[in-house]
Amino acid sequence: MSADELIQHYGNFAIAVGTFCEGETVMLAAGALAGAGLLTLPLAIASSMAGIFASDTVCFFAGRLAGNRLIRWFPRLHGRLAAVFRLIERHDQKLILGYHFIPGFCTVTPMAFGMTRISASRFLALDLPGNAAWTLAFVSMGYLFGEAYRFTFPAGRHGMLPIAIAIFIAGAAFFSWRRHRSTSATVDLGSPAG
Repeated sequence: MSADELIQHYGNFAIAVGTFCEGETVMLAAGALAGAGLLTLPLAIASSMAGIFASDTVCFFAGRLAGNRLIRWFPRLHGRLAAVFRLIERHDQKLILGYHFIPGFCTVTPMAFGMTRISASRFLALDLPGNAAWTLAFVSMGYLFGEAYRFTFPAGRHGMLPIAIAIFIAGAAFFSWRRHRSTSATVDLGSPAG
């Protein structure tokens, strides 16, 4: 089976699994593959949204079920959770809609909401449009790159897999660096509420 056939057969499943673990870089690579014509754009978007929504749901219920034990198990979460709790007190609904766009908050925010009294149905209903906007933004950026590549190298579609892998590696390095900067800049704002 060729690389193109592998992408066409398993690409959307790989996107869903990948975005569960690492959202931005997988979405950029998925968009690039769709722009190059190896995947369909609607399925790349739907697979990305499914993986991210599953990740948000797991993190929410981890907060709901484990609560403050998470801080005992992972002491470095304390400062990040404290910052999120302060934001929840002032802007809970806006935060659910927009936290995906805040560096370093994608995992910790659903956990924090899980530790509050908000209902799972309300959190997930508000999370979905935020997830959709974030997914559309990143998959579209990747798609534009893939389209530019296909336009520039009409016969080079088959070289898109190594390029998608390069996008993933470069993106993972960049977003890891950005998360590290944002978490080291997080101030300890006191004990989490809830």
